[in-house]
Amino acid sequence: MKWCRFFLVLYVMYIFFVLDGYYFLVLNISLAYIPFELAALVYQKERKPYVFWPIAFVWLLFFPNSPYLLTDFFHLENLHINAAEVGVFSNNPYIWERFTVMTVGVCFGLYTGFVSLKWMLDEWLIRFKTTNNVFYWATFVCISVLSGYAIYLGRFARLHSVHLFTDPLHSIQQMLAVFSYQMVYFIACFMVIQTLVYLIFLKFPDKKD
Repeated sequence: MKWCRFFLVLYVMYIFFVLDGYYFLVLNISLAYIPFELAALVYQKERKPYVFWPIAFVWLLFFPNSPYLLTDFFHLENLHINAAEVGVFSNNPYIWERFTVMTVGVCFGLYTGFVSLKWMLDEWLIRFKTTNNVFYWATFVCISVLSGYAIYLGRFARLHSVHLFTDPLHSIQQMLAVFSYQMVYFIACFMVIQTLVYLIFLKFPDKKD
């Protein structure tokens, strides 16, 4: 964990003092990192239920900030990588520095987010005293649906996790107002993405496969 914390500090410092712009990444990466710290508070620790479940609830509120980072790639459009519109990308170092910083940040946020997801799923199995794979993956699907919904709210209704605490009434109104076919399709797309990322995360280190 100390290396993740160290990396986060370096990343934020680089954006503030070296990179010109892209300050939104500081907020987005920080929000995506919070679930990692929350999960670490309870993973393989004997926490009382009145401690565990509130932390688990707050974790659930912040977890979508991790896959949400994937939508930040659309900010690269503002760099006009294909400004000439002839199918040839610009080799401007300014562009590729920002591409690198964003990609590194997104990968870091996905890594810490999905580590926290595995930790929390493992802990929930322990809390419910089960090793049932159906329960495990059903819980994962529920989290993926809620996460996709939260990402939709964040990207299209401009709601962040913190708004639930700072302006709860407006947040609830926005959450009810966004239901549509487009929202369902968006959630389905992000369920596919989250499932693929999580399966890669689970299986890649397993040399037996």
